Amino acid sequence: MFYIGIEDLAANAFVELLQKNKKCNFVTYDELERYGEQAVKVLAEKGEKATLLLSRNHTDIMFRDCSDFFKEEKQGIRLKTDKNREALIDRFMGYLPIDILLALMDERSVKELGISL
Repeated sequence: MFYIGIEDLAANAFVELLQKNKKCNFVTYDELERYGEQAVKVLAEKGEKATLLLSRNHTDIMFRDCSDFFKEEKQGIRLKTDKNREALIDRFMGYLPIDILLALMDERSVKELGISL
């Protein structure tokens, strides 16, 4: 069973968004939830079980532990202006299992962020 935290969703969403648009630094909670749900479906197709950790408590913990990267706004999460794609990759992608990374990079998941590959 995989557990995918909101910090993993946010970081990987920004990695994908920044790859397509260098100025994209905001993602809504709705987009993140759809992105994560699609990644869970991709994992399920491969016989892997996963659950998203998106509660208010998990969100509060993310903003506390990752305040150097993310700022909370009313409808979503903003990436701090001094952070870039490479910083996100260095901090967040090295410890995730490859199955989760591939599910988050899957074009069906990325499409839920409002961008097409």
